[in-house]
Amino acid sequence: MLKIIDHHSASSGNTFMDCPQMWIIEKLYGFKTEENARMKMGHAAEEATHVCIKNQISDEESITNEAKGKYIERCTNTGSTEDAEYEWSGKIANIFVKELKQYGKLISYQREADIPGDKYGLKFNIVAKTDFEFENFIIDTKATAKVWRYAQTKGEKAQGKKGKINYNYHPKTDHLRQQFLYREIFSKECLLLYASPWDNHTSDLGDHIGYLEQLINAFKSIEHILNIANTKEDVVRIFPLTFDNWRWRYSPGAEEFARKIWHSTFK
Repeated sequence: MLKIIDHHSASSGNTFMDCPQMWIIEKLYGFKTEENARMKMGHAAEEATHVCIKNQISDEESITNEAKGKYIERCTNTGSTEDAEYEWSGKIANIFVKELKQYGKLISYQREADIPGDKYGLKFNIVAKTDFEFENFIIDTKATAKVWRYAQTKGEKAQGKKGKINYNYHPKTDHLRQQFLYREIFSKECLLLYASPWDNHTSDLGDHIGYLEQLINAFKSIEHILNIANTKEDVVRIFPLTFDNWRWRYSPGAEEFARKIWHSTFK
């Protein structure tokens, strides 16, 4: 068996399903990319939210400054106060703080679990890390540039209501897989809190089915591939190199890195 990984995670399984080529360069060849502005925004807003909830900070200016400070901390090689996401991080953090308050006292933040995979027929353990845990819910915060809604109807405009949520975007499939796994591992209901600088929406898992099974089967596929492969190049040869998936657009340097790997393998 090719000894490459030592555990499974929702993010790894989702990457494998969405874009196995990206999974290959990250997990087999160690490719890492610097955070883009949207990633900085999401992490800054989430980290600032934790600081403010933990320290009972509720005024808008303080929350905004905390998020902007977190954003700048992440601007090592790229990014600055000129980024739109710098301003957006503060607005999103304020929405997160306001929405999370309704769930009561924060029990934990980024609690990690490491469970044996044999229960699911896996050789490797499964590792999971929550966002915000409260007494009755685990809430995963998702910062985004836009909460997708349908255009307002005349009735909604007259009542001052927003358009209905477009459920093709919220909740997203990979987010559902992750949260079904977390519900299984932590034995607690999970919610997804989406927030843009101007809007927000909270999704539960509803009556969706099959998402946990999809993720577990992805883990099994990964183990099968690693079991039959003798070298990393054997895995590369299984998948043709394509750049259709959205992940390539948000991973600077990934396309060039992948081209070199596939070229070297097939030369």
